[in-house]
Amino acid sequence: MSNIDPIKIIRQLLFGKSSVTVQEVETAVDTFMKMNLPIPDSREMLIRKVEELFTIRQDEFRSIEKADENLPWLSEKRAKIDFANGFWGNYKQHLEEEKNFAPDVINKLDRLTDSILDNLFDPTEKIKVNKKGLVVGQVQSGKTANYTGLICKAADAGFGLIIVLAGIHNNLRSQTQLRIDESFLGFDTKHKRALITKNIRIGVGQPSYSNKNVAHSLTSSEENGDFKQAVANSLGLNFDTSDTLIAVMKKNPSPLRHLYGWLSANAKEDSDLRKAIREKAILVIDDEADNASINTNKKEREPTRINGQIRDILNLFNKSAYVGYTATPFANIFIPLDDQNLFPRNFIKNIPAPSNYIGPEKVFGFSPLEEDEASNTVLPIVNRINDYSGFVPDRHKKDDQLPSSLPESLKRAIRCFIITCAIRRLRGQTAVHNSMLIHVSRFQRWQDFITDLISNQLVDYRNRIDQNDKTTLELFRNTFETDLNGYKSYVSISEQILNSPLKEIDSQITVHKWSDVLEHLNDAVQRIKVKAIHGGSGEALDYYDHKDGLSVIAVGGNKLSRGLTLEGLSVSYYLRASRMYDTLMQMGRWFGYRGGYVDLCRLFTSRELNEWFCHITQASEELREEFDYMSDIAGSTPEQYALRVRTHPGVLQISATNKMRSATTVQISWAGRLVESYEFKKDISTIDNNLSNTQKFISGLPANFVSKPNAFVWYDIPAEQVINFFEGIQSVENLKKAEPRKIIQFITTQLRNGELTDWRVALMTKPNAKNTSYFVVSGNTVSIGQWKRTEDDKNSSEQLYYLRKSHIISPSDEFIDFTDAEKSRAMELTNLHRKKEGEAMYPNGQIVRNELRDPRRPLLIIYLLDPEESLEKYPLPKGTSPFVGYAISFPKSNFNAPVSYAVNEELLDRFDVVEEEFEEYGDDED
Repeated sequence: MSNIDPIKIIRQLLFGKSSVTVQEVETAVDTFMKMNLPIPDSREMLIRKVEELFTIRQDEFRSIEKADENLPWLSEKRAKIDFANGFWGNYKQHLEEEKNFAPDVINKLDRLTDSILDNLFDPTEKIKVNKKGLVVGQVQSGKTANYTGLICKAADAGFGLIIVLAGIHNNLRSQTQLRIDESFLGFDTKHKRALITKNIRIGVGQPSYSNKNVAHSLTSSEENGDFKQAVANSLGLNFDTSDTLIAVMKKNPSPLRHLYGWLSANAKEDSDLRKAIREKAILVIDDEADNASINTNKKEREPTRINGQIRDILNLFNKSAYVGYTATPFANIFIPLDDQNLFPRNFIKNIPAPSNYIGPEKVFGFSPLEEDEASNTVLPIVNRINDYSGFVPDRHKKDDQLPSSLPESLKRAIRCFIITCAIRRLRGQTAVHNSMLIHVSRFQRWQDFITDLISNQLVDYRNRIDQNDKTTLELFRNTFETDLNGYKSYVSISEQILNSPLKEIDSQITVHKWSDVLEHLNDAVQRIKVKAIHGGSGEALDYYDHKDGLSVIAVGGNKLSRGLTLEGLSVSYYLRASRMYDTLMQMGRWFGYRGGYVDLCRLFTSRELNEWFCHITQASEELREEFDYMSDIAGSTPEQYALRVRTHPGVLQISATNKMRSATTVQISWAGRLVESYEFKKDISTIDNNLSNTQKFISGLPANFVSKPNAFVWYDIPAEQVINFFEGIQSVENLKKAEPRKIIQFITTQLRNGELTDWRVALMTKPNAKNTSYFVVSGNTVSIGQWKRTEDDKNSSEQLYYLRKSHIISPSDEFIDFTDAEKSRAMELTNLHRKKEGEAMYPNGQIVRNELRDPRRPLLIIYLLDPEESLEKYPLPKGTSPFVGYAISFPKSNFNAPVSYAVNEELLDRFDVVEEEFEEYGDDED
């Protein structure tokens, strides 16, 4: 099959335009078709692909900056910096022609890198300055491409030394170096490969690019190509050269120590009688900045080795800049705020992913889909499995008994990978990489043994397909077209996506016939290799050396869990359970871009992990909303955002305890928050107590209420009455977000500031409810309908009732006390702030709480939850009283008095598990 890239040629025919009409696309495609080049695509498919590329959109990045330290300089100096013909110009051309980036995505990257550079400093000035910032993206969303753009512009602007800190393992460092070679340097630093191909020029170094740019690499993409003083000295480089020097290094004490020694030898004493490098400006880019770079030691102790070494390198320079990149910034915002630390005090940038990115909300959503449940926003690609306990038990140990065979779910996953490879060939995707990830144990002994089992299974399938074994081919046909016991076939999933708005994600989604797929099955399976990827295996994912595509099943643990990109990843079998949000999210290698094979992707995992990812997706979304809201407020600083996140009731469970040392006691504030009860005791006396306490509270409310179809609403209720209500509520101990004692403490503190004085109270009643309870409202007995809130069977037990989505409220209930005019204003503000196209269904709670609710007038919403309808797995006796649940819409505060929480206790109570110890420094060497 030809390696001609028709899209590249058609883009050239469109003369680099960033927006095009349908007629222009058709004309360019017709011109291309007249060339009669050998391609598998029809005219209609090419038009769809090109139109899809030009409809990919990316929202503007958001910024929080420390204005008093931000001295913009780029606009004034731009005319003197030749970005167009420099490193940036080459890189932009590379993204357009070789990487097929959408025009809008390149434009947004251009603006973002300008903004970051402007937040740093002019490297040619004779000044003393240090700047620190953080860029937050999403897992596998293109952060490397992003910071490569910054490297190019920094080099064009005059930064003399650029250090890229790339993970803690050799394979990630080597992979990152190769990308820098291709996209920035323009030559291959892997000497062996360059000798074999006799072509050292790659990527932006090829003849079609401007080759006036010169930069020198102090490291290579060899597996052991990290920084060594002897190698740096042997290059014969003058440290004071005006050319840019770059080093791609892993976070390991040995190479960092060598680099510091080499730099120190080039430092000179300055006026402060310290050794310093005065002229050359350094930019340190810290990829995966929440991993290994954080100082996890207690305040009174020396910083951790890597953290201290990064600081020492920065402190050698009079002109230094540090920019961290991460998708999971939870640990970074708990860094102590002192000036010597790596806290991003100058700026934090939040980058939205492009519209074709397949992220957590598209894979998992905010709550697990049931087997028969379809969604217009979540791809139906997750397969929940439960047959692995005899294969890889939860919390297995290194020396436990190894499994003797593969579970059926893993055999099916392997068949899926073979089918996916075949369909990609059917779609003309032949010279492409295909990867399957198997991540079930962190122990190398287990990984090696499982690799052998998988290799044997693959060989068996390969031989039987080659021999046209009817039983085996029927097995594959069933995997392709038959739904069975919760498993959805390729036919069903492709049809479901095509019949939903999700079809816009990928123009190549097609429902194929088995006879067509079968033609490519043998070709696909013969190409697949199985590799164990860990420190002792000696195996590497050498995609770059397979120009015609590598098809690989990668079995691994920590080395596959963070930063490393698995090219063409389509099928994942994942059982590794980490309970920390940042670790778990980073393990999600299946996020990213899947153009041409979105409907062929599959994730096999447990229901528990599915639910965990839903929780993380929700927490991450809340933090992004928090960020967007603060970025709209003039004068917001990174310190204020850090404080706001520290006080976020849902973020306490977010990172390993040692990464939150500086927040042993965290201050929690409910100002501007929605607080909900979501966990209840199944103790009958507690249930009865809470019901009678609520009946007593309602009967004492005044007669001037407003009756609505689904609620009774009271206004201007004194805070004392609400406090009395909460004093009578018995709850689960340490209910994190809504513990009544903490709420009382918060209300009492705010009352001293003249806030939360006049409450609004809504007693929700379900129309036509199956079960009701009697309340006295203004002297009259009324029937209050009980609500169904599904029990989460994983978090619930015979003693505890835990709500499925951790939410008791229906979104529109938060505005039950608003007048029509107030609701209209709320909708107007919501649509003004709305990033997505179209009108919102109901007002945005955060906007309402922060911009419309009076600080004196919070809303308390009370629900009666029906145990008969809500409890399925762990029911209560018939006739049990309803549970009393509540939500509080707290307005913003002008004082924001916080409530203290002990972080360690919160973390350990929540999880009852200690985070696994990952290798601290990765691959060691000296």
